[in-house]
This record gives sequence, C-alpha cells and structure tokens, in this order.
Amino acid sequence: MNYRENKMYIYIKIKFFEAKRTTKVSLSDGNYRPHFVIKNDSEYLGVQFIDGEEFVFEKELIGIVQPIYIDTIDYSKLIPGTEFFILEGKNLVGEGVVIEKFKAEPC
Repeated sequence: MNYRENKMYIYIKIKFFEAKRTTKVSLSDGNYRPHFVIKNDSEYLGVQFIDGEEFVFEKELIGIVQPIYIDTIDYSKLIPGTEFFILEGKNLVGEGVVIEKFKAEPC
C-alpha cells in the first residue's frame, strides 16, 4: 500500500531542539519524514508530516503525521498520551506526545 493513500492521521504536540538541528523544516509540505521512537522503546516508526504549525525551535507545535510503513510496522502503540522522540537517522532532534489518532472514512 502506498503511504500517501493511508487514511490514518495522528495529531501530535512536538518540540524541536535547537542544539540538535541546524535548519528549520516545513511540517506541511509532505516532505519531512523522520522517525518516532516511543520513550522506553527502541523501534523506529517512520512517519510523514502532512500538516503543522510554522516551525520554531524550542516551542511546542501542533502537527499531523501519517504512518509510512503500515504494511510492515505496527503503529498501534501511538495512542493519545504516548510520548516519543523524533529522530533523523540516529540523531535525536526533538520530542513529542500523541494528542489524537483517527482513521478517516472514505468519501
């Protein structure tokens, strides 16, 4: 399944660490695809940002992501209240918490 056809949406609150990332990213153009790692876990969960507030370092932002590898990775642990780290490869660049998770109904 193509991840762009995925209808699972996860609303998140995030913060990026200025000391860990050198440039800002767009959270709404669909091109930012980091990994989430749930705190106290080690599994990398690939996600794609599809919407979000304007990027500001060290400020809490609201964003929306979609899981990328839904056919091979279990994203069921990403439930409201779950805290996670944001990684780019092995580089820890931020952290966040899941606010809400829902599946859109077909139109």
